Amino acid sequence: MRKDEVRGYLYILTGTTLWGISSVVAKSLFIVGLPPAELVLIRLTLATLSLAVILFFFDRKRMVIALKDLPYFIILGFVGVAGMQFTYYYTISKIHVGPAILLQYIQPVWVSLYAFIFQKEPISKTKIAALFLAVTGCYFVVGGYQTDLLRLNKIGIMSGIAASLFFTFYALFGERGLKRYDSWTLILYGFGFGAVLYWILFSPIKILTADHSFKMWIAFIYIAIFSTLIPFGLYFKGMEYMRATRTSIIATWEPVVASITAYVVLGEVLFPLQVLGGIGVIASIVLLQMVKEKVAPAAPIEIRRKE
Repeated sequence: MRKDEVRGYLYILTGTTLWGISSVVAKSLFIVGLPPAELVLIRLTLATLSLAVILFFFDRKRMVIALKDLPYFIILGFVGVAGMQFTYYYTISKIHVGPAILLQYIQPVWVSLYAFIFQKEPISKTKIAALFLAVTGCYFVVGGYQTDLLRLNKIGIMSGIAASLFFTFYALFGERGLKRYDSWTLILYGFGFGAVLYWILFSPIKILTADHSFKMWIAFIYIAIFSTLIPFGLYFKGMEYMRATRTSIIATWEPVVASITAYVVLGEVLFPLQVLGGIGVIASIVLLQMVKEKVAPAAPIEIRRKE
């Protein structure tokens, strides 16, 4: 393995580790009563302001967009970012962290189905096997084999599936923007317009006047920096050293970290069949990405969530 590849692996693994840990930080905030929508507003606002300051002083060219592209960024922020962020955090607030993140990882399945239905891309036996693994894996991940658990988590499961669909829209719609703009430009304006939507729906003044403790504000800043700017930076940096399909496979380290951290910090335990289902979901991602790598060896950079 070349030194550049090793460096790429380290960047991706570090970024996804930070994502996995930050999801548990968010869950801790929900446990003490913070509404998911409020955390989304705070995260988008702090992350956008921080990135705007950094780009202003170090790379102002990335802050410039064409006026004709403004509707594109509004849709990306209002639909893709705002929808994905809320459903992601709402799912974490309703079910265990590990399953919540794994549900969002079925995004490659939706992308494959989209390519098959709308782009007439042939579906191979390997893809069919991957789709079967993903669906079966998700069934076990959410505890579908336990009737009571499935009934209690119905809202959370539906939210998790919605999160994966919003993530799919964000990836497919965002890929169009990457043909004209840098990834940091998409993040700046996507998160920025997402924040604007939440400012309209939820008064930011109410949050500023809320009696949040110092520890909670530290958690907010942690999520904005270590769940957004740093991991995104590491992820995109890692993509400079390896193909996008491989980064998607390595990124499956995130739900593993999240599950372990949730067990250590929150005491959340996954049953053996849920773990088996998680392995199935990850295996389906690996299969789909391997097929993609063979079909398109020079594939363009993919957009990764966030969370």
